[in-house]
Amino acid sequence: MEQDNVGATLDELVQWADKALREPPVDTGHAELALRLLSEELGVHDLAQLRPGHLAELLLGVYQEAVEPGHEADAVVALHHLLTFAGDTGRLTAEDVTALREELDYIEPELGAVADVDLREAYGLPDRIGPLRLPTEPELAEAARRTRVLDRAKRLALWCGEGRATFESVGLGAEDRAAAASELGESEEDIIQLYLLAEDVDFIIPGPEGTQVGEAVDAWPEGSDEDVLDTWDRALAAVLAWSLLTDADRAGEDGLDFEGAGAWFMPLFLSRYRGLPVAAISEMIFELATTELVADDARARWDAWVAEHGEPAEVLLRRLTELGAVEISDGVARATPLAVWAMRDELIESGVEVPLLPPAEELSAADLLELALSGMDGELEAEMEAWLGRRSGDAAAAELLAAAAEGGAPERTIAAGLIREWIGAEAEAQLRKALDVPMLRRHAKASLELLLGPHPDFAATEEDGAWLLVDEIAGSAHGIADEDLPVLLGATVPAEYAALFDTMWRLDHPDTHRVLTLLGEHHPDKAVAKQARKAAYKAADRARS
Repeated sequence: MEQDNVGATLDELVQWADKALREPPVDTGHAELALRLLSEELGVHDLAQLRPGHLAELLLGVYQEAVEPGHEADAVVALHHLLTFAGDTGRLTAEDVTALREELDYIEPELGAVADVDLREAYGLPDRIGPLRLPTEPELAEAARRTRVLDRAKRLALWCGEGRATFESVGLGAEDRAAAASELGESEEDIIQLYLLAEDVDFIIPGPEGTQVGEAVDAWPEGSDEDVLDTWDRALAAVLAWSLLTDADRAGEDGLDFEGAGAWFMPLFLSRYRGLPVAAISEMIFELATTELVADDARARWDAWVAEHGEPAEVLLRRLTELGAVEISDGVARATPLAVWAMRDELIESGVEVPLLPPAEELSAADLLELALSGMDGELEAEMEAWLGRRSGDAAAAELLAAAAEGGAPERTIAAGLIREWIGAEAEAQLRKALDVPMLRRHAKASLELLLGPHPDFAATEEDGAWLLVDEIAGSAHGIADEDLPVLLGATVPAEYAALFDTMWRLDHPDTHRVLTLLGEHHPDKAVAKQARKAAYKAADRARS
């Protein structure tokens, strides 16, 4: 449609909608945008020219560049209106309209996938985190089935039935909302939230002809474990993404931006054992919601919102608690196993490997070392205590040392630390045996001296000190970004340690050259870095000869 034709078609659309009293009302902004993009980008100058494929090209192609994320559903509703209009005015046959509606139904689920966030990129995550422990799928599904808020959303969907008129952003009109609140024992604000939740999990499917009860209703909560968990997962995504946005839309709040208010949920996942203080979550939401505001205006708008609508973090956490995603104790919020499961799935979809720990009785020393190297706050402590409860200190030390001997510098350093902290003097016999293992000897000597006191058998030589320093740096630099290395190396290798470099380059340690190179490139003391570069050159020359 050329510009004049777009305007004429839009005027005719408005007259048609007014005459037919269309509910929900036609969104003329999205309708006009669709008409213009169809004409300018796809060469569809009249709705009579619409053919299968055009709508997919529009929504999955040019539309993504023209509309802010989060408004895809509005576009779909507007296009349904345009198809009905085109059919009623003779531009398209009934068969054409049916085929194009089927295309829209096929496209709509893809719109969410287009808008998906790459969590690895967004949060700067490594390729692999974890491992973690989760309940079994049946146990998770049973926990999901206990979610009463989804039962309430299902009741509302069944109350709405087939063909009930719906309105953008509030779901039901004022009379229906009041009637639903009265008959279902909910507040009208809860009805708005429940309707949108029911829509997001496909209990309700709104369309130009009113509501339809979705097939997902039949699968809740009696369906398969997989279906139940899928419904719960979608509910979590909906509450995080839209619940505060819906509150702001209802209140006409255009200063506070709650679009990213759920971004704190990843830090909650990453600190799930220790949790996050509610006050810290509130501060994160405040920062996210006021990014575009100057400081004084930001605080004034926030305080005004809190006074009228409640503290956003507390409101959102209450909804997440009702969903079974969060537990709060003594002012600290923690993710439930269900939420951890859902976030793990999202991370895997973003290309982050998040392995699961084996059953507790099968947990190995190697699993513990991996957990210590890449696990999250509090996990190692919980697993270590249970693991030690199933074996003697001597046996535990033997398993840890065997795993360390098979690993690299990080595993050796971690194993020695765990033995000293968790097993202590009970590990003496196994540490003495480790004195005969070349890769473990220096750690064993240092650990025995710390646990039992000075003794000639444990006295460290300069070579021992150099070896342990290489192991410590190689282990602690594991997974550290280049920009963080100067602080780490400056703290680990003060200037007086540079004297060890002349011993380090002579070692048969597999990480010698790499560690000296790191020191030469990243140590903040230029004199230390220069000495390390000289030693690295000698180590490389020695390896070649």
